[in-house]
Amino acid sequence: MNPKISILTPSFNHEKFVGLFIESVLKQTLGDFEFIIVDDCSSDNNVNEILKFKDPRIKLIQHPYNQGINAGINTAFENANGEYLVFCASDDMLTPNALEVIYKAFSENPSVKAIYPSLIKIDENGVKDKERFGESENKTRAEHLYDLFMRGNYLTSPGMALKTTDFKEILYPLDIAMCNQQDTQMHIKILLNGEIKILDDILVMYRFDPKTSNVSARTDKAIKRENMEIERLMDTFLAMKDMDLLQKIFAKEIAKLGINPQEDMIEYFLGRMALLSPIETRQMWGYHKVMESYSTKENAKRLKDMYDFDFKTYLDLAHYTTDKTLAKYRKYKKLFKILLYMNIVLCGVIIWLIW
Repeated sequence: MNPKISILTPSFNHEKFVGLFIESVLKQTLGDFEFIIVDDCSSDNNVNEILKFKDPRIKLIQHPYNQGINAGINTAFENANGEYLVFCASDDMLTPNALEVIYKAFSENPSVKAIYPSLIKIDENGVKDKERFGESENKTRAEHLYDLFMRGNYLTSPGMALKTTDFKEILYPLDIAMCNQQDTQMHIKILLNGEIKILDDILVMYRFDPKTSNVSARTDKAIKRENMEIERLMDTFLAMKDMDLLQKIFAKEIAKLGINPQEDMIEYFLGRMALLSPIETRQMWGYHKVMESYSTKENAKRLKDMYDFDFKTYLDLAHYTTDKTLAKYRKYKKLFKILLYMNIVLCGVIIWLIW
């Protein structure tokens, strides 16, 4: 018989932590699982540490060369047989009841597309943070999509769980070119297809150490990589086909601009929405989408007919972020002048008093 749960674990250079993770899995109160670890051509003793464990539920697969996180998950999924899938990296740890709680959550919420447990951070030495880490409120589906579109990711991925059938239909194969934004892309695709459930239960101890080469560490290189992946990430939203959902997501923006989504003009509509984001990389994506929508004579005519959008309106879009930036600059420039003037006057008074 197939197991209830398949744990999918991409693993790379985690010789120091992988044994602790495996021990946490083998201590689960729900024992009907298979545990698929994909070593992504580690250069340390990661594989040897995994081979120390002889439990038949553990399946070790080795990539012949380094391929990335999503490639590891794809490989694990291709060898999975469980009814549900749980994702976790090999430097994290599960609480003993994690699988049991996740399995129960699916039975109580059969229509959700994904379960998200809460986390607690641990450092390199296993020292725990005092506070729970993760989204604390179950927002509506529209609110989740709005925040992911306008601002970025805040959902956590360690311990995230899906039905195997939903993963195959919604996510497989994962885009192996995505690195820092790979989990964000998963969240977006899942929410485009249905509801999610966030648990208050802390089920994962998430190892976070900015001194390591952890992809999730907030280094300058990681932040640059995130920004360079934004274009491909935001393109994920172009798969939206539910006009009613779009009306809910962007209700305020629609009222402000006076435009409504049309199925054959999603690129233009989302471009206009992204121009209202406070994040510059998202604004740039939005402007590019409007450019692409306006790039032919036929499209320009359709935009004029549908939205009264003409070349003058198109040119005005380029001033949106520039005007805001200049306004901010002028504001601070004026403040600086006032402070400078006050400083000069104060210095003059002090010199006069001394004299």
